[in-house]
Amino acid sequence: MRNLLILLVIITPKIIFGQEHSIEKILKSHFINLEHIECNYKQEKKLSMLSEPLISTGIFKYERNRNIIWEQQIPFKKTFSINDKSENKLDKHINQFITSIINGEILEDKRLEVIYSQKNDNYMIVMIPKKGVIKKRIKKITLTFRKKIISLNRFEIIFKNSDVTNIKFYDN
Repeated sequence: MRNLLILLVIITPKIIFGQEHSIEKILKSHFINLEHIECNYKQEKKLSMLSEPLISTGIFKYERNRNIIWEQQIPFKKTFSINDKSENKLDKHINQFITSIINGEILEDKRLEVIYSQKNDNYMIVMIPKKGVIKKRIKKITLTFRKKIISLNRFEIIFKNSDVTNIKFYDN
């Protein structure tokens, strides 16, 4: 019995690490090969100062080496163009953050602890800030991907003040 327990203690971390490494490899390959995205989205923001969540819907577009476009349809029509050409420091920082998520560069950010897992039909990446400005504002970022076609299904940010932004992506 004792030998069995020792064997389990030695083997279990290797199995878990092997699965996590495999998920990491699959998702990083997805980011490297990603050229184009066009899908519908629904964003729900739960803010501590409001009793009801803010909901917006629209179309999300990404083309490698071009702007990222958020075409919001509801509650009003507005187009947001995400690029690195903004003169506003905050806009530029937000744009770089969103771009790093889309192209997978965020997974290499040393200010984040990155945890890979899988549940049912999904792969998940949980990023927990370890230091810097991001740690002061963000508690956790979760990306959920469909296993079948490796596409981003859900993006969630939980802020330190308990506000939550949850974006679900849908095929057109």
